[in-house]
Amino acid sequence: QETNEAKDISSLPRDGDDISTLRGALGLKVKTVVIDPGHGGHDTGAIGPTGLKEKDVNLKIAKELKSQIEQNGSKIGITRVHLTRNDDRFIPLEVRTAIAKKLNADLFVSIHCNAAKNSNAYGIETYILSFTKDPDSLAVAARENATTTRGLSELKDIIEKYILSSKIEESKRLATHVQTSVVSNISSNYKTVNDKGVKKAPFIVLIGADIPSILVESSFISNPREEKRLRSPRYVSEIAEGIYAGLKRYSNEVETASLMR
Repeated sequence: QETNEAKDISSLPRDGDDISTLRGALGLKVKTVVIDPGHGGHDTGAIGPTGLKEKDVNLKIAKELKSQIEQNGSKIGITRVHLTRNDDRFIPLEVRTAIAKKLNADLFVSIHCNAAKNSNAYGIETYILSFTKDPDSLAVAARENATTTRGLSELKDIIEKYILSSKIEESKRLATHVQTSVVSNISSNYKTVNDKGVKKAPFIVLIGADIPSILVESSFISNPREEKRLRSPRYVSEIAEGIYAGLKRYSNEVETASLMR
């Protein structure tokens, strides 16, 4: 992060300037992205009707996304991309954002597959960290938080601090761009796509990064049609391309705001 203490005060943001985010106001850019393939090792995540394991799908999407960023990211200023795991291993939820913090990441993207008792449930949704009373969102969070040892009382204090920070607004922007781009990308190649939107839930894995952080539920692995799609390298690639397009839109937005100072 570059600083210039001698910078003329006239170049600083003024009231009325079109600064869309705090990062833009500070002239910060998206340079490092950490991608988190959910679950791994003994934690398989959800399992589809024919045995497809969420942990394996998450890793495939994450690796494809990493490859796309490595190929095209430099065009939008992203010069570093890391995975929290490169293979089938278990990593505690709290450690995943710690990895992002250690690497001085600018964005954190956790990749998952959704699941529901009702096998007819399907669609794509993106989450940010927050409180919610929505039972469906809480059910998703409960499943994704299953391996944590933290109690709800501890989480409440942590999440309240997060909500008071600028991070939540940036996460909303990032989540909106990613959700829109993934749905658009999938819809152009597949029929019967359900845009479930951007939602809030208390996910352990999104706590502690102090940067814009989102959790993408790419499809319902519990739905026979979507499980079949998730087995397809083409579908995995389409999801990754959609996430990358969302990252690109967010990065360009931050860059534009930075240039408008």
